Order: sequence, then structure tokens, then C-alpha cells
Amino acid sequence: MVTGSALILAGGRGTRIGYDKKKLELGGETIITRLITKLHLLFSEVLVSSNEPFAHDQVVVLQDELGAGPLAGIYQGLTYCRSEYLYVVACDMPFISLAYIQYMQEVIRKKPVDACVTRRDDGFYEPFNAFFNKSCLKPMYEALVGRTYKISSLLDRLHLHIMDASRLNGFNQEDMFFNINYQEDLELAKSKVQGPSLGQ
Repeated sequence: MVTGSALILAGGRGTRIGYDKKKLELGGETIITRLITKLHLLFSEVLVSSNEPFAHDQVVVLQDELGAGPLAGIYQGLTYCRSEYLYVVACDMPFISLAYIQYMQEVIRKKPVDACVTRRDDGFYEPFNAFFNKSCLKPMYEALVGRTYKISSLLDRLHLHIMDASRLNGFNQEDMFFNINYQEDLELAKSKVQGPSLGQ
């Protein structure tokens, strides 16, 4: 049975690539459409955070009501969603791993936490391709009211389950956190979709 909630962050203006990231295309379809299709395989509720118009009959589109940036989008998603946990990904991340998402789901079923995030080899957290609990609402509200919009600052205040980079073995670890900021990134992504199937 497919249950749970997912959020696609699609509020970025794409200033570095030169256009709205919701228009990014791979293999003849937009990346956000690819993500919606994949996420519906695991989640009954898929939300999109966007302050600009976006029409899709399989999602609910949410606008920020407090603050700005990704943190405001996650806060709004947690406020709206029907599930205790909300999976969060950005609309410029085409190669998510469904197997890794399911692995994280198993982790948080056994060990309730505020958030489940991956820590890279350099010590930094990956705040997207992660799960957040509704228990985050209060600290997120406090951060947004205080105009602290950096997710990394918030994570230091939460009870985390940290997925170390060593846990990524067996998944498409080189690509699941790949995101597109520049035209060169898009060209690289296009070359990847010509190869073996990704994101299963």
C-alpha cells in the first residue's frame, strides 16, 4: 500500500541557469514531471512548493506563507501534509534513488527522529533527499520568524538520524544528490540519461 507524503521544492528562480527550474527537461519531459511520477510510486500525497503558477493534476501546489527560501517551503509542506514525516527533494535533482528513499523510510519507522539526512564525506549535510518530521514545525517557525533561513543552522538544533556516506554503498550514490545549477550540469545530466537506467 502506497502511503506517506513527499514535497518537491520548486521555488527557485534558476538565476544561475537563466530560467525557471520547473522548466528543466531531460529525455523529452521536465525533471519535475519525472519526479512526480517516481514519487507517486512510494507516496500517496505529492506536494509542490512554488510561489509561481504550476499546474499538474497529481499534485497540490503550496505557496510560502512565512519567510522565504527552501526552509519556508518545507515548513509549509509539513504544515499541510497528512503524514508524520515528509520526504523532501528539489526539482533540479533528477536521479533520486527509490531504493534509498525506502531504506530511509525503514530507518525512521524503527527510530523516530526530527529528521533523517545524509552526511557527505566532507561533513556537510544533504538537506534535500531527506525526511522531516512534524516535530520540526516549532523550531522551523522560530527560525523563520527570526529570519534565519539556512537549513543547515536549523539541523544543528534537531534530533537527527544521520545517514553517513558509507551507507550509500549499493545505491547510485554518485547521482542521487546530483542537482542542476548551470547549463553544464544539465548537459552532464543529459549524458547520464543516455547510459544505464538511474534512480531505481
